[in-house]
Amino acid sequence: MPETNSRVTLRDVAAAAGCHFSTVSLALHDHPRLPLATRRRVQEIARSLGYVADPMLVSLAHYRSAKRPLRFQSTLAWITNFPTRQGWSSAELFHQYFIGAVNRAQALGYKLDPFWVREPGMTPARASQILRARNITGLLIAPQPAAGTTLELEWDLFSATSIGYTLSRPSLHVVGNHQYRSMKLALQRLIELGYQRIGFVMLDASDVRADHNWLAAYLVMQQQMPPDQRLPHLLLPHWDEAAFSAWFQKHRPTAIVTKSQEVLGALKLLGVRVPAEVGVAFITLPHVGGQFSGIDENPGEVGAAAVNYLAGMLHRNERGIPTSPQRLLIEGSWIEGRTVRSVQGNRKPSRVAAKRIAS
Repeated sequence: MPETNSRVTLRDVAAAAGCHFSTVSLALHDHPRLPLATRRRVQEIARSLGYVADPMLVSLAHYRSAKRPLRFQSTLAWITNFPTRQGWSSAELFHQYFIGAVNRAQALGYKLDPFWVREPGMTPARASQILRARNITGLLIAPQPAAGTTLELEWDLFSATSIGYTLSRPSLHVVGNHQYRSMKLALQRLIELGYQRIGFVMLDASDVRADHNWLAAYLVMQQQMPPDQRLPHLLLPHWDEAAFSAWFQKHRPTAIVTKSQEVLGALKLLGVRVPAEVGVAFITLPHVGGQFSGIDENPGEVGAAAVNYLAGMLHRNERGIPTSPQRLLIEGSWIEGRTVRSVQGNRKPSRVAAKRIAS
């Protein structure tokens, strides 16, 4: 037993458990290399002795690791679930997630490989077996083809992090854009430019994919605006030119927040000039190049942050479905673009509204 008032060390726990101190280290990190019974027994002995990791030693270990030349750690899997092998890459946003994740993985000594779980003949057991045979224990779950998707794997074998909210079950740790604040930022910038009657047009499926965060922020903003500036939103099951035209002609917004590029074509058919007569801001920019105004979700940073989170799980040997899933949300950036403009004559009231929304 250690002396009174002295810090309990790994070697003290090892002596009490009758094993090597490296075994104690593995057990306290819940490493699957050891049998579960061994891990639980060592952990119980450590608790009974009052063992607590020395934060200075942990910091020193991280410092030494950072100073060593970078070496290959392992391969991570980019888990895709679209009907076709490359279906996920057709969305530019998803492609940027992947690029950001690949670059960050390489910087940390990992390799990120796509893994298609809809391969013909693939089953959850078979997919899990293949991943383990390739010594892959870290899974980055790419956005799913639709919201509410369920994905089956032998989760206890893996550390896993999901990008976005489209994976319904299991409930994993999530990294994504802070879509509520993205909508709030877009509305704040439009109000600062002088727009007062701001509408929201979206395909319902798109808002569902964002866990309704966009709609939630818009509805909060509506309650903060003067009654004569409030507009009902338009959520469509699919793009409907007639429904959009009827909504637009009835409510006459001065600006529209949307994700659908069809809005630009519909306004052109109505003879409405953008941005001379109506401003259009995209809540997710189709391209970040100056042509469109709206929110850059910073997808590369989302992908990089997801790899950081997953690497941390691997280092801590956190596997399986978490009991308390966490959310890491990345802020978007406003891009002025050329589909909005400064509206003259509305500056004073818009600043008041902008302060209300920003608070």
